[in-house]
Amino acid sequence: MTRQAVAVRQPPPYRDGNVLRWLAGFGVSLLGDQVYFVALAWTAAEVAGAGGAGLVLATASVSRLVLLLVGGAVVDRWGARRLMLGSDALRCAVMAAAAVVTATTEPALAVLIVVALVFGAVDAVFLPAVGALPPYLVASEHLARLQGMRIALARGAIVAGAPLGGAVVAAYGIAAAFAVNAFTFAVSVLALATVRLRAGAPATPTGGSGRARGMGAEVRAGLSVAVRSPLLRTILLVSAVAELGFTGPFNVGIALLAQERGWGAAGVGLIVGGFGVGAALAAVAVAVLGRIPRAGLLVGPLAVVTGGALAGIGSAPARLWAVATSVLLGVSVGLAGALGTALLQAHTPPQYLGRVMSLSSLAGFGGIPVSYALTGLVAGLWGTTAAFLGGTAIAAAAGLAALSSRALRRAELSASR
Repeated sequence: MTRQAVAVRQPPPYRDGNVLRWLAGFGVSLLGDQVYFVALAWTAAEVAGAGGAGLVLATASVSRLVLLLVGGAVVDRWGARRLMLGSDALRCAVMAAAAVVTATTEPALAVLIVVALVFGAVDAVFLPAVGALPPYLVASEHLARLQGMRIALARGAIVAGAPLGGAVVAAYGIAAAFAVNAFTFAVSVLALATVRLRAGAPATPTGGSGRARGMGAEVRAGLSVAVRSPLLRTILLVSAVAELGFTGPFNVGIALLAQERGWGAAGVGLIVGGFGVGAALAAVAVAVLGRIPRAGLLVGPLAVVTGGALAGIGSAPARLWAVATSVLLGVSVGLAGALGTALLQAHTPPQYLGRVMSLSSLAGFGGIPVSYALTGLVAGLWGTTAAFLGGTAIAAAAGLAALSSRALRRAELSASR
């Protein structure tokens, strides 16, 4: 039987029990992530003030970013499913140990830093592992639909997990929050353990090949594959530049804008909520539509729309206008993210999926500190509106880079693998 025949007979992701089990395990894990970050930040702030909270969260972020490329190489050597389960189980163990330590002693900054460091290092393996698995679950024409479902799930986890983390810490303390995390990760491991690779999927590493090469050589090989492919390098570049333009103005600029224009904390909540609504609509639309013809051609215009929406928020004459424009921003960012990730997965050689997905995570996370710093600097020198216009220019540049790439303009999701 040909792989094409297998792909035709495969049900859509929302009717595939195997895919739904992966989404359930991944979703519970995402819920635990949100509880963890809220609990960690809140407790660090109580123990050591704002500076301590910043140090702890920076430790978690830096340890994850530094090790992501190695994590991707480890995933490609030993297999995405194996590493997904192993790293998720290790995250459960780390949270269980943290719960015991913080329950028996007073929370200390040093303990929180160690937890953040270890958890960030384990995340550096879990992220590329779970990100590399979708091509082993569905055929390439279903990847966009699965990405839409994944993004919708991620938005829901943020909405539910952050308040849950805050409530648990407020009522029972950091040890209880870590215990809840351990429980969610244990449930996640049990669900993910039932996931099986689809028939006709590309062969996965078994741990026996590539051992002669050092990990540094594995990382360099992954970088080489991404750099030499016009399509892969363009998607990664566009993603990194677009995130640089979007993240700072949205996460920092909106708070400054609301303060400057008297919209208050409620205004911040409404604008961020509008973005969440737009992103959720985009995710649902992709999940329902499934295969989207000329998906690569849409990435550039969506980045340009993102830039226009940022300009609209920065120059909004009223709060309602900013909220409405934020919905548009959520739609454009959500669609671009789903399509870009699906295209990466569809066109990456199977043996390099872990490393390319680690590069995708780096593109998304790596520029966040720079974007925050630039937004604060520009807002301080020329005002908040100028910071949003700067984000507009950067996002538009990402869009133009996407449109100038023939490989991306012609990219389809139904690539043969």
